[in-house]
Amino acid sequence: MAKKKRDKVSTPGGFWALPKLLMESRDFRELSPSAMKVLMVLGSQYNGRNNGNLAATHAMLEDWGGMAKGTLAKALKELQERNLVTKTRDNRRGREGARCALYALTWQTIDDCPGKELDVPPSIVPRRKLSQG
Repeated sequence: MAKKKRDKVSTPGGFWALPKLLMESRDFRELSPSAMKVLMVLGSQYNGRNNGNLAATHAMLEDWGGMAKGTLAKALKELQERNLVTKTRDNRRGREGARCALYALTWQTIDDCPGKELDVPPSIVPRRKLSQG
């Protein structure tokens, strides 16, 4: 009997997968709608090599239906408190110009992001351990 030939699955523009163990966690399931939206904005930027270089700015959220600055700040705080993201660089305004805060998804390792001046080093182990039970 001949083996079936599998079609190659391709997703134009890539995709972002959420681990089921993460989705089953209370931290994820009890997210406010605003925090969930911000997590989607951060995740949409993740390409497998840039964890730590993810941003969620007020201007970026305009493309996602908008969000008040205070709501965005509250959502980012919630994501950090629930250990779903960690801040890798603070925002700054100065003579050299402005730069936005950057974040990493905690269930992935933090990548080396040359030129981004991250406040945290790359990691070999994710900050959040996913496990059953």
